[in-house]
Amino acid sequence: MAGAEVVRMPRPRVHGRPPWPRSGPDTAPLPGVCQVWWVCPDDVRPEHDRLLGRADLVRRARLACPADRRRLTAAAAVARLVLGAALGTPPAALQIDRTCATCGSPHGRPRLPDEAGLHFSVSHSADCVVVAVLPGCPVGVDVETVGRFAPGEVAALAECALAGPEREHLAGLPEPEQPQAFTGYWVRREAVLKATGQGLGVPPEGLVVSPPSTAPRVLRHDDAGPVWLRDLPAPSGAVAALAGLGTPPDDVVDRDAGPLLRQTSRRLSGPTTRSQRYP
Repeated sequence: MAGAEVVRMPRPRVHGRPPWPRSGPDTAPLPGVCQVWWVCPDDVRPEHDRLLGRADLVRRARLACPADRRRLTAAAAVARLVLGAALGTPPAALQIDRTCATCGSPHGRPRLPDEAGLHFSVSHSADCVVVAVLPGCPVGVDVETVGRFAPGEVAALAECALAGPEREHLAGLPEPEQPQAFTGYWVRREAVLKATGQGLGVPPEGLVVSPPSTAPRVLRHDDAGPVWLRDLPAPSGAVAALAGLGTPPDDVVDRDAGPLLRQTSRRLSGPTTRSQRYP
């Protein structure tokens, strides 16, 4: 209509600051802001192999299941894309150390040996992969699908994996509710143990977290130092938790890695990769 005033709607603000790029990682991670990237393994393409380091390819070659290989590729590609953008380093050139502090095998908490100020963690379960990146202090993330455990299996699993107060609370729940509660305990504990770098070598009684139906807190931890813990809004059918050492982040920014992978795929695609199929 002639003469009508054009009203421009304000651009929605993503809860990081400044406004986050729509499909790319931040090139200068902000102190106090944790990036949490959610990845669908189906977004992985053959050309994403060019983002991986030699150690990633060796680890993937040891996996017999195609779905496991796809999850590893998704996690490694997104982690390297986000970290590489932050450090100004080509993704495949990043040096990532997974040496276990206890036994020296390459299955420990991943870290950047040349960049002590930038920390990350990865986790995957079924069709859900998550990568957390935080500057300034170690971080741990874990995700699990709820349907993985049947009600009849929970008591035996809890005996091996949970602390006494956690087992007691779990046993008091109706049996149909126990798989969801056990999974909630599991991801909270795993997130903390990934952040501390202790892993499953810690006896169950060495760590106690709050019940999943209550606010996430670390109730007891034998290791010295403050540990923060929070739940994450996981995709349907999954639960997830995020933990770290020191001061909690001011903001946690959830990002969809799908556009990032698709954008990267278009950039990397060429005559030698378009006809390939994922092994």
